[in-house]
Amino acid sequence: MKIKILFAFGLTASLIPLAVSAEETSPWSCDFSLYGLAAGMSGNATVKGVNANVDVGFDKILDHLQFGAMGTARIGYDRWALTTDIIYMKLGASKNAVNVDLEQWVVEPTLSYRLCKYFEPLVGLRYNNVSGDINGPFGRNPTGTQEWYDPIIGGNVNLPLSQSFSFNLRGDIGGFGVGSDLTWQAFPNFEWHFSKSASVQLGYRLLYNDYETGSGLNKFKYDILTSGPQIGFAYHF
Repeated sequence: MKIKILFAFGLTASLIPLAVSAEETSPWSCDFSLYGLAAGMSGNATVKGVNANVDVGFDKILDHLQFGAMGTARIGYDRWALTTDIIYMKLGASKNAVNVDLEQWVVEPTLSYRLCKYFEPLVGLRYNNVSGDINGPFGRNPTGTQEWYDPIIGGNVNLPLSQSFSFNLRGDIGGFGVGSDLTWQAFPNFEWHFSKSASVQLGYRLLYNDYETGSGLNKFKYDILTSGPQIGFAYHF
């Protein structure tokens, strides 16, 4: 699994030397960002036939977050762009004497094309990797490693508000029964370019997955909405 993640990120990063050596008039561009997501979780998880309701608001995430790391790399050439987004979270939640501990990777490579100054459609994949366990009255039920791929389609909207500020919206939908029955994402945010090469970003991300496999005692279901405020720093060159 880690090899797949490194490959996805490395595919994007391999183009960095081209962007670094390019002049300002070059069609190449490069953007890197690191960000924190105060993610709340709500929905339903089923492991080996044992069901658990999950409901943790983002305001309580510091009580449950064991580790989190997020980052994005984007390499552009003229109107085209290859972007890889990686999220890793280790979460825990408790409700009605049932404890849920999950470790989750989300890796999302996408290819986009800028139709105009304000909009670029995109296509890509969302790779999910979930492991952990449910502890409750029936003992400990480990998930093992559950992984699946979802095709996604969507777009990026960019609306300049001034020379330094902009409102952006990222949205996509996918799954279509290939992996998840349904997955979607929405990420409205504001971005402030405080210099030519750097910016900060503040927004609210929502990411939903409805994935199910197996039946009976082998049933695994991940019907979860992850949402919360996100703040990040980006470097552009």
